[in-house]
Formats: sequence, C-alpha cells, structure tokens
Amino acid sequence: MSAEQVILINLLLYLVGFSFLLFKRNTLSEQSVGLLSVTLNVIGVLFSMGIRLSDIMGDVIHYDWFYIGDTLFSIDIIFNELTFLMYFLVQFIALWVQVFSLKYMAGDPSFGRYFAYINLFILAMVGIVVSGNLLMVYMFWELVGVCSYLLIGFWYEKQSATNAAKKAFLVNRVGDIGFLIGIFLIYRYFGTFDITVIIEKARLIPVAAFNTPVLTTIGLLIFCGCIAKSAQLPLQIWLPDAMEGPTPVSALIHAATMVAAGIFLMARIFPILTPDALIVMAIVGTCTAFFGACSALNQYDIKKLLAYSTISQLGLMVISLGIGAVNAALFHLVTHAFFKAGLFLSAGAVIHYTHHQQDMRHMGNLRKQIPIIFYSYTICAAALAGIPLFSGFLSKDAIIVAAFEWAANQSSQIYFIVPAACLIVSGMSAYYMMRQIYLVFLEREDNPLELISSGAVSFYKNVARRIEGIVKVEDNDNEDDKLTVEAFYEAISVIGPMELSVMVMALASVGFVFSINPFYAESSWFFEIFPHESKNYHWIAYVAILVSLNGVLLGYIYTKEESNRLDKYKTRPDSFIARLVFHNFYLSELYQAVFVNPMVWVSPIIYKFDTIIIDGFVNLMAKIFMGISVLVKWIEENIVDAIINFLANLTLKSGHYTRQIQNGKAQTYLITIFVCLVLIIVLLII
Repeated sequence: MSAEQVILINLLLYLVGFSFLLFKRNTLSEQSVGLLSVTLNVIGVLFSMGIRLSDIMGDVIHYDWFYIGDTLFSIDIIFNELTFLMYFLVQFIALWVQVFSLKYMAGDPSFGRYFAYINLFILAMVGIVVSGNLLMVYMFWELVGVCSYLLIGFWYEKQSATNAAKKAFLVNRVGDIGFLIGIFLIYRYFGTFDITVIIEKARLIPVAAFNTPVLTTIGLLIFCGCIAKSAQLPLQIWLPDAMEGPTPVSALIHAATMVAAGIFLMARIFPILTPDALIVMAIVGTCTAFFGACSALNQYDIKKLLAYSTISQLGLMVISLGIGAVNAALFHLVTHAFFKAGLFLSAGAVIHYTHHQQDMRHMGNLRKQIPIIFYSYTICAAALAGIPLFSGFLSKDAIIVAAFEWAANQSSQIYFIVPAACLIVSGMSAYYMMRQIYLVFLEREDNPLELISSGAVSFYKNVARRIEGIVKVEDNDNEDDKLTVEAFYEAISVIGPMELSVMVMALASVGFVFSINPFYAESSWFFEIFPHESKNYHWIAYVAILVSLNGVLLGYIYTKEESNRLDKYKTRPDSFIARLVFHNFYLSELYQAVFVNPMVWVSPIIYKFDTIIIDGFVNLMAKIFMGISVLVKWIEENIVDAIINFLANLTLKSGHYTRQIQNGKAQTYLITIFVCLVLIIVLLII
C-alpha cells in the first residue's frame, strides 16, 4: 500500500475503534476492550513501520472539499521525514501507554470509555501530524483539546478533576484564538492554507523584505497556539493541574503527543518565522525553561514535579526553535518523549503499588520492593538529567551547543543569557530528579515499609525467585534450575504490562539507541535524517556534564539532610521564595485575581443590567408594540373596514336602483332622460 492509503486506513481504524468502544463499552468485557484497543494501536505502529522511506518524498495529496466563491478548500495530506517521525512516535508511545493501562485501569467502572477516548486522542494527534493545510491542522488541533478535556476530567466525580479539565480547555482556547487569527492572516497574505505552498512563497520573499511586521505578527499569532498547547509562559498554568487525570493519560499528554504538538507546529512552519518572531520565541522559551525548573525543585507531589519538569523541557525545545536549531529541538522532542513517558508510567506504577499515594514524603524504601520500576525510573531520570550514556544528554548537548553558537554570532553579550539558562536548567533538572529518586526509592529512616502493597511485594519476590532459578550454572545437577526456554518464558510471564511498558521506555532512553557514540550527538542516526550543523565545542559538553553531575550530587546531599526533617503534613514551604516557586510563582492566583475574580464580581452586575435594563427595555418595547398592534387592529376593524363596507353597500344599492330603471316602460325612460337633462343644465349653469 502507498503511504496515502496507510494513513487513511489508520485514521479510519482509530475512528471505528473510538465509536465501537464508546457505544459497546457497557457490553464488552475489560479483556475484550483492552485487546481491541491495543490491537488497533499495534496495527497503527506496524503501518508506520511498514511505510517505505522511498515513499517519503514530501508529496502532498489533495482532495477537493468545497468552494466558497472561487476559493477551493481541500483536504491535504503531507508525508515527509518530519511527518514519518511524529507519525511513528505518537503511535508507539500511545501503544505502551495503553499496555500499561490494561493493569492500571483494571476494575475501573469506566474502563471502556477510557480506551474509547484514547483512540479518539490518537486519531486527533495523527490528524495533526499528517495534515497538509492549516485549516485541517486547526480542526484536529481543537479535537486534541476536546480529548484532553475528556481525559483530564475522566474521573468527573472528583470536583478537582472537572476543574482541571475546564482550566486546561479554557486556557488552551486563549492561545487557539491567536492561532486562528494567524491562520486567516496567512490566507490573507499568501492566498492559501496549503503549508507547502506557503513555505515556497515565503522562500521567494527577498531577505531584505522578509522581516516585516505582518510576517512577524503572523508568526507570533501562530506561536500563541504553541504557547497554550506546549505550556509556555504565561499559559503554562493548566499543565500541573492536568495531573488530576489518570497517570497513563499524563504520560500520553505530556510525552510525545499533546504538549509536543506546539513544537511540531512551529517546526512545520519554521521557514515563515521572521528573526523578530524567533527572538520572542527564544525569550519565552528561556523564561519557561527556567521558571518551570524552579517550580519543580521543591514539589512533594510525584506527578506535579514531573509536570513542571515537562514545562521546563518544552521551554528548552522552544529555545532551540528560537535560535534556529530546529532539528535539535526535534531531537530533544523524541528523546523527551521516551524518558518522560517512562517517568510518568513509572510514577503511575509507584502510585498503584502504594495505594494511590502521590506525596513523596510518605514514600521511600521502594528500591528493593519494586526493583524493575526503580531501575527503569533511574534510567529515564538520568536521561532527563542529561547524564552521559543516556539519550537526554545527546539532545540537551545539541541544544546547549547550538545556543552558544547562536549567542556568539549576536551583536551583544546579553544573548549569552540563553545558553547560560540552558546550562542552569540542565543542572536543576539533575537536582530535582535526584531529589525525587531519593524521596521515592532510597532508604529513609522515617518511612515505614507497610505503604507498599503486599501484592507488589509478593509479585517482585516471585519475579526474583524465578529469575534466580534460571540463571544458575549449567553444571547444576538439578534440571529444574537449568536455563531452558520454558523456564525463561515462565520467568518473563510474571512481568506485568506496567513493568513491561516502563522497561521499553527505559530501554529507549539509553544513549546507544540513538548513537553508537553516546557522547557525540552529531553521530546519531537522527541527525543523519535531520541534518544539524554545529561546531565541535567539546568544552561545552564537558561543562554540561559537570553541571549535571553537580546537580545530582547536590540533590543527593541536600535531600538526605532534608529527609531527616521533613514534615509530612506541611502543605507548603516556609520561606517566601520557596513558596513562590512551589506555587508556580502564583500565576494561577494572579490570573484568578486579575481575570476571574473581576468577572465573578462584574457578572452579577451584568446579569442585573441585562435582566433589568436590557430585558426591561425589550419587554417594554414588546408591550408598546402589542398596544400599537391592538390600536391598529381597532382602527382597521372600525374605521378602515367600515368605510370599505359603506362604499360596498352604497355601490350595491346604487346598482339595485339603477337596475329598476331598466323595466321596459317608455314613461320611465322619458322621465329618466328628462331628469338627466335637468341635472346637466343645472351643472352647466352653476
């Protein structure tokens, strides 16, 4: 099959899966629902892997849709290297999220509804990836917003979940308004919605005339959509609250899908972005990366820490876009997708095995109890922290080097704030990830072991016992202890879907997956497909390594001291600065005070004005017109109709008298003639 056929069938499968699971959710068993949903996802992944590289030639397939006047609106599908990358990545991450969900969501009354929403979400994300014109992108973009609303508020019985869903939906609409205006300005300026045509026309614009206010405005308006969807300042406030949804949803939204959509969009339209627009993007990304990392430093909630980390890492990607290193941003998007999905899924496993506990102060000592989760989590955390030999080091190094090159070519030294911020954020990432590992997994005197469920303990003891049994030396006379296919299969079979999912994500976070030389990003297969030119600033890599390792060391030392004096029941830190970063710089409270509270205060006044003044005026006018209509009716019936009836009767009687003259008598005729002559003479005399 061609790439076009594969994509269309793939989209149709997810649509059918969503519809079928939604309407049959109450009649199908959990096993049937899970098997069907995962099977559809596996087919999608196989489809994406089966597309030949020779089919990826940047072609755009057009289908005529409708006309408005002389303007044709078409359905366009574009398939190039970037499309292929995201097409595979979205479905691959979603597959392991669904596998993880088989156990995590087991027993939930809305099990079928959950998987129906997941299929719709994948459909929307794949739609964004393959759309060849901006109108299609916007439609799928909004569908992603609807799906995020449904998934974040999945447990709608909880007021906090419904509030978080509404917050995410409304905040994203703010950015989407700018995105929509930008789309219409693009049509006004370029005369088309087709992305490839827009890029071709932009490349024909002379360099001297390119950096115009109109193009800059267009780029910044499109960037508004990225600011909201990819949680950039000042619209990042929705993402930490989105943790109210099921943890696999957090992994799906915050890894390679929804939050990455904004980065993907800006990479797609990058050729039309002016230097002024790119500078703004670099500034926004720098602020977001730094403030997001600051907010992650002292969080107690295991998922919220990862949420703020996501904000920070997305900021790094936006920095990379702003400095022109598009492929470095995409590389970090890919590596981040794997290690952040692994972190969220591992956090979900921890929450599951600790009876839904999310406060890290009530955890600890889990390293020996859930070792697979611990090692997987550690690998993914090392990737996020930028530790050598892991994928995050390669992608972060590419961004940091590109940032230094960019700053060196600028007219002022102040631009070195950007690469310096990248280094600082990298060190902070290492710090808060070490802090989280210590609080959750390492031994602490103040945390009891009974938090971990007995089922998890027995599960991992069973795994350890069976694996220990199959690795005994071959000269053991006991045949049961020898390594056999059956024994190996039996040992592997005890690894559940949650453990398998996090192991896959951890494996994908190892540096060797991307490059034979795990210390040199340019040697990766990714940069062979997406070329990235940079100078060999090896000293920058050494500095980045030193910063990350220092972050790990400081995180360990400080958290070890902190753990001995942790107050498990304290709701916020003591100092003002600590509270400031803990509460995300009180941005939600600021927006509440500046936008929400005034509207809450003004809305009753507006309501009264509407009901008393506006409605009163409308009702008064209605009564006046009703009175006028009654008067008009009376005039019509008693005056107009009376005159008409009088004339009709007069005509009728005149005709009756005239008819009596025609009686056939000569005398009557003579009298009539005489009377008429007299009347004529009188009239003539008068």
